[in-house]
Amino acid sequence: QSHTDIYINISMNTPNHRSALSPQERTAISRLRQILIEPKLLRASLIRMKRRCGKSYCRCATDKRHRHASWYVGQSHDGRPRMKSIADELVVEVQEWVARYREADKLLDQLSDAYWERLQKNRP
Repeated sequence: QSHTDIYINISMNTPNHRSALSPQERTAISRLRQILIEPKLLRASLIRMKRRCGKSYCRCATDKRHRHASWYVGQSHDGRPRMKSIADELVVEVQEWVARYREADKLLDQLSDAYWERLQKNRP
């Protein structure tokens, strides 16, 4: 059997029309479309860190309890971690971006699992 034959067999057994999808698949695709229409997705983590300010006379220089808290966005990019500090006013908005990305990622995993199951059933 050639690669073309295998492709044809799989594609002929895979539903292409929306009505041929399971209710879970239709729901996941619908929500994924809604998420992707909305602006701003961010694959990252929101992190609150406590740091020293660098001033020798500040209490944070000698006492860990008095370190200054600030928000950062962290992510892995090209295999390396990167972080960016963000203003307190942006925290809620960035949390929404991160939540939207995570929801989209979860939906993509669900759809991928469903299609994997379909491929498993098409085995000779």
